[in-house]
Amino acid sequence: MTFDIQFEDNPSVPKYRQIIDAVHQKLKTGEFKKGDKIPSLNMLCRQYGLSQDTVLTAYNELKSKGVIISQVGKGYFILNENAEFKHKVLLVFDRLTAYKEELYDSFKETLNKDGTEQIFFHHNNLKMFQTIIEGAIGDYSEYVIMPIDHPDTGSILGRLPSHKVFILDQGRKQYKGTYPYVCQDFERDIYRILKENDLLVNKYRRMVLVIRHQKSHFRDIATGFRNFCRYHPIDFEIISDLHLFGIRKSDAFVVVDDRDLEFLVLYSIENQLIPGKDMGIISYNEAPLKRIVAAGITTITTDFAKMGKSMALMILNGKKEKIDNPFHLIRRNSF
Repeated sequence: MTFDIQFEDNPSVPKYRQIIDAVHQKLKTGEFKKGDKIPSLNMLCRQYGLSQDTVLTAYNELKSKGVIISQVGKGYFILNENAEFKHKVLLVFDRLTAYKEELYDSFKETLNKDGTEQIFFHHNNLKMFQTIIEGAIGDYSEYVIMPIDHPDTGSILGRLPSHKVFILDQGRKQYKGTYPYVCQDFERDIYRILKENDLLVNKYRRMVLVIRHQKSHFRDIATGFRNFCRYHPIDFEIISDLHLFGIRKSDAFVVVDDRDLEFLVLYSIENQLIPGKDMGIISYNEAPLKRIVAAGITTITTDFAKMGKSMALMILNGKKEKIDNPFHLIRRNSF
């Protein structure tokens, strides 16, 4: 297929941008259809005396917007005839949970007709994370990442164009000087929530934080929790294994992992302890079943729907913001 472009001698509109505009124009007029093969890099370079970098920049931009696709050994093809297509977003989540699904649905709904998204999960596996990132370079207009807590994560993210990277949910402390984000402030949030509800805390003799892992945002939770208990003051413990811990009446627990929540609910039943009276339970991250379990589990949670919406709006509005997402306590019978 020929590709006639009337280049303008206008330094304010670089040639790669004129190539992009020409493709959009041919899509509008119907000259290009979905599935059509377009000229190769070498063909355009020879036809117009362009550098390969100029044509490659244009084609990579069109790929990132989802307008064209490249096939190894075959060339470039029209993928989407919608010339007004604005955003093709890569979402990289750690894993899918009920509350992450809420985040995703909110992001997708807000992005709506202004773009499309593709989601991958790294499951906190560095090799999988690296494979996802390396396979996505140049294919998306924006990269929304939940990073892994690992020393190599920064260098892997550095392979992406920095102006297209956004950090989501966790990684605020590590990347706040590098990328825009919508994240939780784990250390500040737990401290603030407990301080605002210290009259409830006073019902109990000891506060116990249960954290199974030592990821950086979990360490931040532990720091905020420890600072509150020392300020209050109240006896406290930070443990990793409930099974080895001597639970006492009038203990109040903050659990991050739902497996520990399950253990505490079963323990309360087996030992005839009433949550909210004989022992306290606060669980991280709101989920529908927590409204029902043990007559209602008190949760501390960020607003995941708000997080998804804020990130999508940042992308749609072309902004580079640093947003600490809202965090609140939902009080029920367990505390």
